[in-house]
Amino acid sequence: MQHRSSKSTIACIIDHNASAAVRLKTSGNSGYTLSACKTWRYGTHQVTSGKASGLCEKMSRWCSTWREEELVLCVGTETLLPLPVTFPVDATPDDIREYCRIEAEHFINQSKNFRCDHAPYVSNSAIEHNSNTTLLLFYPAQPRNQITRHFAANHRLLFSGTTHRALIYSSTLMEKPLVLLELGEQSVTFMVARNGALELLSSHQVTTRDEAEYFTIKELMEHPICRQTTVSVTGSRADKAMLALIAGDKAFCLKPLSLPPALSISNPEQFSLASPVVVKAISAALMGMGWG
Repeated sequence: MQHRSSKSTIACIIDHNASAAVRLKTSGNSGYTLSACKTWRYGTHQVTSGKASGLCEKMSRWCSTWREEELVLCVGTETLLPLPVTFPVDATPDDIREYCRIEAEHFINQSKNFRCDHAPYVSNSAIEHNSNTTLLLFYPAQPRNQITRHFAANHRLLFSGTTHRALIYSSTLMEKPLVLLELGEQSVTFMVARNGALELLSSHQVTTRDEAEYFTIKELMEHPICRQTTVSVTGSRADKAMLALIAGDKAFCLKPLSLPPALSISNPEQFSLASPVVVKAISAALMGMGWG
């Protein structure tokens, strides 16, 4: 059997209240080795409040050990505005960027203050012949732009966008769909992804715990898939009290966000792989390898 050539990618995740960076290398014909992993107890909430102004410098300095390597950067956001669109199948990357700009001007006030990721989207509606159905994910440009500048000085960025995009990609490694419930301080986001494409995504802004509980139960009750497969849960509000509330309905099987079972990492004992921010970082590195 012919072995694939060795490849490595660095990925950084700056999530809401925690951050992580990993260096992932291919191992053998289908596995991976985690050659480095570092976590920080600060995230975008602290960066934007000025309480962790040195976080980007610390992470960039850690990554600069491998300056010549490509890097994937994902930044957590609690404002996510989804918009389904169709693109021509022969659209170039430049075409898509222009389409996204045009859609933003029609969809969002002060569109220059927003960035956009896009992901394949499989909806129940009929897909027009010779077109690609895509879900645009609009989110605030800051602090993403601020953070990106620190890393672009030392690395070629394969991707710079949301953590959600990396998790969508990770569904390519799963036999069952990824059903994700993210319970943030300011939002509740529900997502279903399969084979690297989105099937569902909804995000609700919340200001109180009661609102978070309401939208959490609403999403679980409205989507039958939540009773058919495991729901991965993450976020700062995903505490024991919230999980106990959800678990009151025995129809739902919940688990913390974790790596795909099919993913083979040769040295899992060397690092703590249970942390959600590390799971997201490894997912981002896998996305970079798939795209690079």
